[in-house]
Order: sequence, then C-alpha cells, then structure tokens
Amino acid sequence: AAVIWPEERTADGPPVLPQANEKAIFRKHFYLETLPETAEAYIAAETKYYLYINGQEAVYEGGLFRESMPHCGYADCIDIAPFLKNGENVIAVCVWYFGNEGRNNVNTGRAGLYFSCPAVGVESGPQFLAKRDDAYYTPRDPAPSYLYGGDNLGFDMRMALPDWNQPACDESGFLPAVSVDAAAWGDLYVRPVPLLKVCPAVMCPALTVRNNIYTAELPHAMAFFPVLRVNAEAGARIFLCTDHYEVHGGPGDEKNVYRGHRIELICREGLNDFESILYLYGEKITVRTEGRVGTLEVGYRESGYQTEITGWFDCGDGITNRLVEKAARTLYVCMRDNFMDCPDRERGQWIGDVSVQTPQVFFLLDEKAGLLMKKAIYDLICLRKGNVLMGNVPGVHCAELPGQSLAAISEWGMIAQYCKYTGDVECLQTAFLPMVDYLSLWEMAGDGLVKPREGNWRWFDHLYNVDHDVLENCWYVSALRFALIVGKMIGDHSRDAFLSQRLRQIEARFHERFWYSAGGYYASGANTEENGRTVYADDRANAMAVLAGLCPPEHYPDIRNVLISVLNASVYMENFVLTALCEMGYVGDAYRRMISRYYPLAVNRNSTLWEDFHILGTTNHAWSGAPATIAFRYLMGIDTNDGFRTFTVCPQYDLFDHMACQVHAGGRLIRIEADGRKKTYSIFT
Repeated sequence: AAVIWPEERTADGPPVLPQANEKAIFRKHFYLETLPETAEAYIAAETKYYLYINGQEAVYEGGLFRESMPHCGYADCIDIAPFLKNGENVIAVCVWYFGNEGRNNVNTGRAGLYFSCPAVGVESGPQFLAKRDDAYYTPRDPAPSYLYGGDNLGFDMRMALPDWNQPACDESGFLPAVSVDAAAWGDLYVRPVPLLKVCPAVMCPALTVRNNIYTAELPHAMAFFPVLRVNAEAGARIFLCTDHYEVHGGPGDEKNVYRGHRIELICREGLNDFESILYLYGEKITVRTEGRVGTLEVGYRESGYQTEITGWFDCGDGITNRLVEKAARTLYVCMRDNFMDCPDRERGQWIGDVSVQTPQVFFLLDEKAGLLMKKAIYDLICLRKGNVLMGNVPGVHCAELPGQSLAAISEWGMIAQYCKYTGDVECLQTAFLPMVDYLSLWEMAGDGLVKPREGNWRWFDHLYNVDHDVLENCWYVSALRFALIVGKMIGDHSRDAFLSQRLRQIEARFHERFWYSAGGYYASGANTEENGRTVYADDRANAMAVLAGLCPPEHYPDIRNVLISVLNASVYMENFVLTALCEMGYVGDAYRRMISRYYPLAVNRNSTLWEDFHILGTTNHAWSGAPATIAFRYLMGIDTNDGFRTFTVCPQYDLFDHMACQVHAGGRLIRIEADGRKKTYSIFT
C-alpha cells in the first residue's frame, strides 16, 4: 500500500503542498461476494483520521501520536468485518494533518494516509478518490498554546461536503489520490494501546444565556467532541470553547496565560448540524454567537483512553471519599495518546507525574490502563538522547530533569511500580542497561556523594526550601537499589560492581554529611564549614531519606516530627512525604496531614484535583492523586509484588469504624470490607 494524499494543481501547474491544519477526504468503493470472518485493516495517518464504512462510524479519532522509536510512528489495527456487507462497500476517511507539534507529538512534515486490508483486497493507492475539504479553515489568532499539537478549528457550513461519509455521496469533485514520499514517517509499529473511547452524543439539558453567551454545565471534567444544532441566518458565526480555554502556568509561572483550543462555525441558512472532529477539555461549554441565531442546542461526545474507572474507596468520611473520587477523575482526564500532566495547558508526559500516577492506575482503573503505562516506559527508554533519559517524551519540547528521571527509575518510580502491580517484567530487559548508563552520567565528589547534575533543569519540586543536594543523593540511591534488583531479576550481573560500589560510597557518607543532630533532620547545610548558611528542615528531603533507605529506624521519630510540622512540599512531592510517613508506620499522621493539606482540593467545585494546594496553575493535574494511593495502599493496606496473583490486606482499623473498597486484581474485581470495631476484614470476588 502507498501513502496517499489529494493531488491539486494551481493554474500554472505546480502541486499544492499540504498546509498545516489541512483536512482531506478519501473514498474507496469495492465489492464483496463473500464476507470474511475477520478483516484486519492497518491504518496510519499524519496526524488523525475518522473512518466510516458503509456509512457507519468505525473509528472516531484514530491515529496515535508519534513516536515509539526515534523517527517512527504507529498504525492502528482494526477488524472492519462487522461493518462489511455483500455487494458494494464504501470506505470513507477524513484525515486531519496537524502540521505542527508540541510536548505530545512530532510533525513529520508529510501529510498522508496509509490503508491496507489484505482480507478484502483494499490497499491505499490511486483507486482511492481524494479531495481537500475546503469547509475547514484556520481561525485567526490567538492560536492555542505551543505546548501541544493541533490548531483551532474553523468550519464553514456553507461549504460543507454533504454526506461525505455516506455511500451516496456525490463524488464529482474527487480525483484519484496520488502516492507521496513518506520516508519521513519512518517505520510503522502496530498501535500498542486500544483505540480511544468515544461515547454517544448527549445533549445538555439546559443552557444559561447572558449577552449572547450560552453556557452548558458538564457532569464532570472531561475531554469531549462538541455537538451543536442551531437555526441561523447565512453567515452567522458561533464561537465555542470551554471554561478551561485560558489557564495559567504553575508555581513560578502563574503570570503566564496559556490558551486551549476553540472552534468557530460559520452557519448556512436554516438548520445547521455540526459535530466537531476537534476535542475540547473542560467542565463547562461556552458558546458565543454573532448574527441572527434561533434555537440552539449544545451537546457532547465524551472521549478518552479506553478504560473504565472500576476502583472506589469508602471510609464513611466524605472528605476522604471525595479526594479518592476526584483522584480517579483527574487520572482519567490525563490519559489519551499518552499520560499527560494536564489536558488543558501542556499535555506532556512528564515522567515525574507518571511515577505518581502509576499506583493509582492499578487501584482505580481496569487492566487496559496498564498498556498505556507500559507505552510510557518504552517511550522513556527508547526515546532517550544518547544515555540521557528525557523527562517529557514523546514530543519536541522534551528536556532532562535529572530529579524526575531518577524518580522514574527508582524503587518508587513508574517502572518499579508498574512491575509491582502487573507482574510484567518484560520491559526490564529493555530498561536495565539504559538505566545503568544513565546513572553512570553522575560523577562522584570527593566526599563520597554525587556531584549535582544540572541537565536542562535541576528541578526536584516547586515552592519553598527545596533541599536539592539531599534529594539528589536520595533519588540516586533509590535508583541504584532498583537497578541492582532489576539486574538480579533478569540475571544480568555485569553492572553489579559499579552499582554496589556507588551505593556503598553514598551509604557510608550520607548520614555523617547531612544529619543535623541539633535539629534532628537531614539538611544540606549540616556539618559544613560554610559561614552564615541557613540550615533548614525540608519535608521532601527527609521523606526521601526514609524512602531511599538512608535513614536508620532509630531516627524515624525525629523524621516524623519534621513531616508532621513542615509543609513545604508541593502536591507533587506530597505523594512521597505521605508515603514516607506510612512506610515508617505513622499512617495516622499521614492521614491527618493529607486531610489537612488536601482539604481545599476536596471541597472546591471542581471534579478534579488542582496542580497546587492554593490553585496556582491548572485545576486538574496528574501529580495530584496521592490520596488514592494512600487510601488503597496504606489505609486499607493492600499490597502485592506479583501483579495481584497474591496480595496482602492490612487495614488501619483505628482510623475508621468501617472501610470498603474495590480494585481490579488478578483479572477480576475484588471488594474488601474492613470492620474497625471487630478488627476483621472480608474479601469478596
């Protein structure tokens, strides 16, 4: 099969090159005398496609953002047999060429469609008819945030091609498609995750109207394809966005404003039915009109990663229950082609965020969600730059944040947690040597500790009093420990000497160098000759000293005092502070700290968790879901090391009279109920 695109020529003959934000329609007729039982079609597009067969919707938003390996992409594999019939069949495809890129995608610069279905003898080539869809246009500035791909969507209903996706479409304006040079696409790999979930259309029951601005409340935060029906005069304009159209940057970047996508619609005279191919994200739909507009109906088709929220937690406390519920919604809206930090500003797969998300995936979602986590791991490993593990891949705005890269390959990071909750260790063979090669980039200082590695951004957390030196040594040690575990699991001991030597060096010097006995905590300013340097207690650094195994148990009471009194961590590192308290045995303290810090996030009107405790940045953020992990892992006490083939339960009976939860475990849903008064629990399958 060839990669194809419409051929159109200007008056003097040279070909019209594909433009950014261009859409094209492809159609193919073929005949079947015998229906196949299965008919696998391989479809790839630059960038997204929408497939109809015999007038039936087969795929709405197909195509997976590049790239699994450098300069490579994906092909969807779809069984089209359920859509086929005896006699004439018609395939219709709309392809949207983004022509730009961001933190979630890479632009090849070559628009095209690839289609191959050997079972019915259909291959993309000149047998496909093609036409650019001139009803679409790019609205004037402001453009959306440069941080993610795609552009705003304009559609002129007066120029719409009637029934382009139906068998009876008038094809008089179509020409045979032409083959194009798609060398820039590189190799294609079969899509490793399911097609997106796209729900049926739902019309909003009520609209509020003020000054020609209509607002519809959505049942919760979601990604959705807008649906609109309106009676209007020819040329009337409709502008559609969401309450998340403009969002601010996070801590330190709160003055900058980032715009999301928006839609413009130019009406024809009379009834206009419109269904967007561009998804938006928000909790409200906002519609503004210009010109004479009559009856207006607004709806949506919710869309997202193909998984279901199957986990829940109930302890009788409304705040705790609400936090877990919001964590589930936050997690889900931050999943699509990749895990993302937020769906409204960046959509980048920051691996520090993903490391926080990983346990939640396996407590809250069904087992299909693990496929996206596995993809994230391969993205991290396969898209490294030399020996550098980048902190945000795939995408063109990737950067190395050593703190996040170390976290991802640590005992508490996404690789270790993925293997813990799935039992799938296949990825470890691929990840082991790149992990060790990355650790070898650090140099050792004369005092036996690691020298700071700047990378592109030496970042460990936002906000106040971040103790970089202690944190870097702790994350590095945890990554060393995990690499030694991986080497043992896969039977590769070639790097044991390097890993063990470094681990012994840091273990021998860490406590002596950083323990501040006068305060009872670890700090970079302890035991130095630097005059005037302030020695402060950082809750993050002391938590990580525990999680890295560098704090001896006899100092746990001292660290507890720090972690119940110092509140500097952002929502990101709060995950590890709470985890450290629980790992030391202070689960009650962790619970009280969690409720205190997360209270504003529980009681606000949003259905998702904020980026920050004080609403700096987005009102939903991937790194915010720690309460779900704490609830399942430590309040109910669910633990496994073999992907739930076996698991233990150790509830915190003293906190609640009753607890109950549901998780996907070992291929089945299980429910656990704990009675705090009787100190017993029951498991139901």
